[in-house]
Formats: sequence, C-alpha cells, structure tokens
Amino acid sequence: SYGIRSIRSGEVYTLKLTGDRIVTLIPVVVTCNQNGAELFVDDVSMGKTANKMLTVDIESGTHTIKLAKEGFSTEIQEKIISRDKNSFNIKLSPSMPATVEIDTEPEGATVYIDNLKFGVTPITNFFNAGTYPIRIEMENYETITEQITIVEPKTQKSFNLTDIMATLTVKTHPNATVAFNGESFKGGITDLKIAPQVLSIVVTMPKAETITRAITLQPKSSETFEIYPDIQAGVIQVVAIPENARIELNGDGGEYYTATGRKTFNDVPIGEYELIVTADKFKTHKENFSITDDETVPKQIVLEEGSDIIDNMVFVKGGTFQMGSNSGDKDEEPLHSVTVSNFYIGKYEVTQKKWETVMGYNPSHNKGDNNPMEKTSWSDAVKFCNELSVKEGLEKCYSGSGKNIQCNFNTNGYRLPSEAEWEYAAKGGSKSKGYTFSGSNILDNVAWSVSNSSNKTHTVGTKQANELGIYDMSGNVLEWCWDWYGRYSAGSQTNPTGGYRGSCRIYRGASWSDKESSSRVVDRSYATQGIRSSNTGFRLVRSMR
Repeated sequence: SYGIRSIRSGEVYTLKLTGDRIVTLIPVVVTCNQNGAELFVDDVSMGKTANKMLTVDIESGTHTIKLAKEGFSTEIQEKIISRDKNSFNIKLSPSMPATVEIDTEPEGATVYIDNLKFGVTPITNFFNAGTYPIRIEMENYETITEQITIVEPKTQKSFNLTDIMATLTVKTHPNATVAFNGESFKGGITDLKIAPQVLSIVVTMPKAETITRAITLQPKSSETFEIYPDIQAGVIQVVAIPENARIELNGDGGEYYTATGRKTFNDVPIGEYELIVTADKFKTHKENFSITDDETVPKQIVLEEGSDIIDNMVFVKGGTFQMGSNSGDKDEEPLHSVTVSNFYIGKYEVTQKKWETVMGYNPSHNKGDNNPMEKTSWSDAVKFCNELSVKEGLEKCYSGSGKNIQCNFNTNGYRLPSEAEWEYAAKGGSKSKGYTFSGSNILDNVAWSVSNSSNKTHTVGTKQANELGIYDMSGNVLEWCWDWYGRYSAGSQTNPTGGYRGSCRIYRGASWSDKESSSRVVDRSYATQGIRSSNTGFRLVRSMR
C-alpha cells in the first residue's frame, strides 16, 4: 500500500491504496485541555498532545477515540470521522482514587504499591488509577513482584503465597535434649517446620558430653540429622535367688531396667542406681550403688523368706476419696476430693508396753500393758516416733523443735498420720463400705465409747476391726495427727498435710469418754500440741513414697 496527497475543492487529503482499495485518510484535529495526553484510535497509539492539540490522519468511518494521561480519568468516545467531522475537543478531568481490594492466602502479608506501603492483607484502600509495580512480602514465604493495573472505580486482586519453610528432623537418644533459638525438645525432633536459617543446635544428655553442631536450612528443604552423644556406660550383672525373683534398676537419670532371675545389663549409663529384688513369700531386697565408666558391677542377691509387712501395721493402698462432710459440723465442710499415696498404718493404737519399751517411763492414767498409751502430748508423740525410728535403724521423720517442727514425709521412719491419711484409713481405704463409724454403722461393735467403756480405756483390738483390719479408730483414745487445725480447702488435693502454722493440732477418732456424734469418721477435734489428757493417744504411720 502507499499514500498520495489529493487537493480537492481547496482541501488536502491523504489517499491510501491498500490492495485494490483506495482509502481516504482525513486529517483530524484533537484538542485537549492537557498537554502530554496520549491519543489512541482503535487502541493504536497515535501520539501525544502538544500545545494542547494533536493532528492525525484517520480513515473515514466510526472509530473508538481514547485519550489518557496519568492522574486523569481516561476519556473513551465513539466518533464518526468524515470530511465534515474532523475536529474534536476532549476534556480530561483529574482522576479520583480507585478502591483497591487485595487479599492473600495465607493472610497477613504486607503489600507495597509503587514502593509505598499499602497495608497488610486482607486490605481495602484507595490508590490512583494507573499501572504500578506491586510487591507482596511475608515472613517464610516467597516475595511476589509484578505489575498491577488499577482502574476506576474498583480493582480486586488475590495472590497465593508460596511457603518456603524448611522441615527439620533430629534423631537422638530418648533421654537427650535438642536445643536451639531458646527452645528445647526432649528425645529429638520430627518434621519440624522452621524458617530457612543457619542454626546452632546443641544436644545435651545426662552422663554424656554435649554436642554443638551448625547446620544450614535452605528454603523448602527437608533435612534429617542424627546426633547421638557418646554415653559413658558400664555393665551391671544381677543374679537373684529364687530364680523367679523380679529385678528392677532405677537410675538417677531416669533409667529404668527390669528382668527376672538373672540378667546382664550392658551399656548402662554411669551414675547412682537403686536395685530392687522382689518375690512372693520373700522379703524385698533394696540397695543403692554407683557405676563408673567401663566398670562391671556384679550383684548376687539371695532373698530372705518372709513378708514385707511390718509387724502390727496394715498396708493401705493409696487412692482418691471424698473427705469431710456437708451434713455435719461446720469444720467438716466442704466435702472435697483427696488423693493419698500408699502407706502403712498401725493395726492398733500405740500401747503402753510399746511406749515404755522405747521411752522408759509410763505416764498413763489407766495403766495396762496392752491398753492404749494416753496422757501424751502431740510433742511427746513426735519424740516417740523419732526414738522408735532410731531404735529400728530407720531415718527420723521429724526435725526442729516447738512449733517449728518439720516432717520429711519421704523418709522410711515412723510418724503421725496426716489427717487425710487418718480419715482414708478409718473409712476403709479402697475397701470402704461407707460406714458412719470405722468398720460399722453400729458404734458398740467397733468402739469403746461413753456408752460402754465404764469411763476407762480397754485393751486394744478387742472390738471389731474395720474393712482394712484396723482397730479402735472410732473409740478407746483420740489419736494425734500431724496437721495444724484449719478449714478444709474446696479444691482437689494430693497428699495434703494441712497448713504451715497454727495454734492447735488435729486429733481424730473419739475416745472412751465421747458420745456417738463425736465418733463419726468425719468428726474433727483439736488441741494445743502440749496438752496431755487421759483420753488422747496416737497411732503410727510409715511412708512408702
């Protein structure tokens, strides 16, 4: 095709020959109120206005005329181009900011448009129409950088972010701890999602040297590391008789091993160990020893025939029970849940014969070798417990003096029961039948009280025992407990031992001088710890913790 100029009737036109067709191009003058506005004819750029006008040759006919300039609303008009219609005035108006809505999956990404912070997704804001660079950033996700064209009145865009988190697995010993960035993980890490970075991993374990390792986690990588500290260990050889004896080894680092009869335990971490060997109809053997690196420790254990049950004491299997009452005296409230551990408790109240054997004197009012000990204060009873513990080669439970006496409930010596232990045992422990008194709903069956005692104590164990085989817990003499007297807590408790201070100590169980209402297993009494009375004695307990 080619063009020629034609002069006709004083007008100048351009003729364009395309194939076998001649097209007339008409000079069109477009005026505008703005310089630099770009003219598009049928989406083809024809140039920009200068001196607020632009002259172009356009084929006659109907055309889409668009005039655009940044910061102004684009004008689009349909125009018929002919010899009679060849000049147009198009006015551009300043553009209004368009509404822009941007959301991402996941949310929370920061959006920048034309290097200006636009907001955090999901966000709705305003921005001038036009085409701009957009950048979307979020920690642990790939940054998105592209162009966005904003048009009036509203532009909506959604973006899916790509996760660049790494996956970390660290395999190690079950007792080892893996630590980095202020966090620690016992026994290792499996498929942990973590930001790409350089990590300093520290692996520690009791009885082993610490290992520190630097690792680099690349974006989207999946890394597995095996870090096993070298354990200092030895060998323990145990041979037990009888052959069916059960063997347990408990280490100070949480190690636990079991076997039957005989066993060589290899690769045992160094440290302190408790060896426990048990068998039916034999006494339990316990001992503590240590093992060093590469040492072999042989142990040959011959169990002694007999029973672990302590003479005149009853094993009480621990459990949870409802302590107190909501239908009795105010200080029995509220009924609340208490859990106690296993313990031993005296089958009988401490007798005068037992007391005199240990202490060398007998202050009782109603004397009799097998009558319960009485006229003993709380402080007297505590002193007796320590003296008996020493006499039998056990650890003392009590230390201190006066109102500052402390009790170590984890030693193996004799002590007074806690109030919770006393009530649990009096109710029959895990075998409880819910009796009002200890072992019966009929007081005379289980207790010496004001109605049948003739105003004196009687030989222990002459009334009916309770569900656990314990005697006289509802009568004969009141029995001192460890606790300071105070109100019960409403919440659940485990092995409660009362308050830290007070003015009176608890005693429980009623006596030969008490009536039926005071003999209930939930009834509470108290007195100062120095008082001595002919109706007050005590019963022994030993821990199994």
